Amino acid sequence: MRRVIRTFFILWISISAFASEPDFGKFDGTAVIVDLNTSTKTIYGKHADERVNPCSTFKILNSMIALECGAVRDENETISWDGVVREYPFWNRNHSMRSAIGVSTVWFYQELARRIGEKKMGEIVRAAEYGNMDTSKSLTDFWLGGGSLKISPIEQTGFLAKLVHNQLPFSLRSQSVAKEIIRLDKRDGVTLSGKTGSCGGIGWFVGFIERYDDTQVFAFQIRGNGANGAEAKKIALEYLKN
Repeated sequence: MRRVIRTFFILWISISAFASEPDFGKFDGTAVIVDLNTSTKTIYGKHADERVNPCSTFKILNSMIALECGAVRDENETISWDGVVREYPFWNRNHSMRSAIGVSTVWFYQELARRIGEKKMGEIVRAAEYGNMDTSKSLTDFWLGGGSLKISPIEQTGFLAKLVHNQLPFSLRSQSVAKEIIRLDKRDGVTLSGKTGSCGGIGWFVGFIERYDDTQVFAFQIRGNGANGAEAKKIALEYLKN
């Protein structure tokens, strides 16, 4: 995947507009790309306005809420692994917010949610106007498959646009940290930031590209057999570089 990202940066330097449609292959795919300089919105697929669970893309907002509430001091504070062996070996160790978001460690963000608490979590999600703002179904999984929180691809790009412009109801520090920990690569004047999400047969890859004074926010979503965040990310990177 690092090779794909490097190729993306080499080719994207000369690109000023998106020309071809994404190749979603076997998946039912949707993509929304918004140029923040011109407010031009490009939409592919038929689910741009349909709300589904955000899955682990919610970790972007969860990170800022945790910082605001003091659930952790900063992005480098470590929370000890509880010893429960989970699906992915790289989850089964101590994590900080910086390391956990990179490998989408669910238990870590569930622990942050517990520290934040139901009342404060609900209040801040509503203040951020995130999707349907419904945190009512279980504090530790309302954003996952079958949970109450849902968001559309268009709403994802709206949320990300506010984050890029530091317009969310959080401190500048919290917004800056959130952007920094989802940064995937930066070179030759181009920065790529993004977060995957997988749950309930949905795959997400959301984020933004900054090239000098030009910024695009994007939300790619796929559905179908084998749909997950890694597949959504591959499709998005292939599209964005071509």
